[in-house]
Amino acid sequence: MDKGEDIDKPAGFWRILKDSFSVLRIKNIRIYMVGQSVNLVGDWMQQTAQAWLVWELTHKATALGIVALLSLAPFFLFGPWVGAFADRYSRRTILLVTQILAMLFAFCLAFLLQLHLLHLWHVYLLAFLLGTVTAFNTTAEQAFIGDIAGPGQIRKAIALNNAINQLSRFIGPALAGWLIGGVGLVAAFWLNGLSVIASIISIVLIKAREESVKPEVSGLKSFAGGLHFIGHQKLLRLIIMFGAIQAFFGMSIVQLLPAIASKVLKGNADTLGSLVGAAGAGAFVGTVFVLPFVARLKKSCIVIGSAVIWAGCWYSLFSFSKNLPLSMLCQFMASLGAANVLTLSIGLAQELTPSNMRASIISAFMMIIFGLQPVASFLMGKSADVLGIHATLLTCGASMILLTTGLLTIPLLRQLKMSVSMPYSHRPVFP
Repeated sequence: MDKGEDIDKPAGFWRILKDSFSVLRIKNIRIYMVGQSVNLVGDWMQQTAQAWLVWELTHKATALGIVALLSLAPFFLFGPWVGAFADRYSRRTILLVTQILAMLFAFCLAFLLQLHLLHLWHVYLLAFLLGTVTAFNTTAEQAFIGDIAGPGQIRKAIALNNAINQLSRFIGPALAGWLIGGVGLVAAFWLNGLSVIASIISIVLIKAREESVKPEVSGLKSFAGGLHFIGHQKLLRLIIMFGAIQAFFGMSIVQLLPAIASKVLKGNADTLGSLVGAAGAGAFVGTVFVLPFVARLKKSCIVIGSAVIWAGCWYSLFSFSKNLPLSMLCQFMASLGAANVLTLSIGLAQELTPSNMRASIISAFMMIIFGLQPVASFLMGKSADVLGIHATLLTCGASMILLTTGLLTIPLLRQLKMSVSMPYSHRPVFP
């Protein structure tokens, strides 16, 4: 925080909050975010409907874990190539192709379900195909946002994109629950396919120079270069540990929500929508109202580690909950901190990275953080079926607390000062 600035004063509070949205002054950012808003609401509708569909087909948490594994495995399988691909070719073109494919996959799922031809293996196959498309889309999107935001605005743009994602995570599942109860599952898939059109239009309308290059190295060499770069950034190495803990234990809990809604809370699709929506609301509040302030604190590793511990405490309490209001509160409060972990980490990686390596660094970063999550998803699903849902939730929450606390007690980490300015500041400071 700058000297003389008092965030306790109303004027200071609103000034900081207003500054976090200043990136919307950029026309291309406004266009892209409008399309994203519509698309992401549809995407969260489909994710909620798909989870409920798998639960209705199997009533097995293991099946939910398999779907999550297949959706996330492409991040690990194609991680060495997606970054180089986004650096070598037009990111706009990549986004257009991946969005069109995502739309077709949604329509395919809706068509099979509409005609009563859908089997579980169809869901597995489409989950893997959509996960593959998402792996390429996510890396290209993060770099594309950096292109249209410009220097000094990247982390604000990333934070805004994440805020929109979390807001849609609040709206989409609630709509999905209402649609499933009132119209049927198939409506959520049809509407998601239609929502992608808004994203496609926004990408076409954007006029901006892309900072992509034509690297001569292979995908593996480009990926290795990204790992080498991360290896020489002390702050990134430490943050990645916290991100991996959050991804492995915290994000794996999401796949269990259909089982929790049905078996623990004795509810239906509306209950699932309420749980996912509460998590989305917490993540939105955390990204929009909490992030601008915690980002100004001096020790970024401590901030991110504390957010992981905060989430772990609420997930632990969630393991004992047997009523919907308390469960929604736990989801809201856990996501309040969890949302800032990856937002701060990815934004920091973007700021520290040369534009011609940006996509490669992002792909390496995401592969490290999400690489083990497919295995975690399967293990959590299997654990819920064998040990029980409550025991699995408590194990995840306790692991987040204990592992992160262990890292925070390392003397070297306690002495680590911020090696780069946090979001909403433009002057990097190196130790």
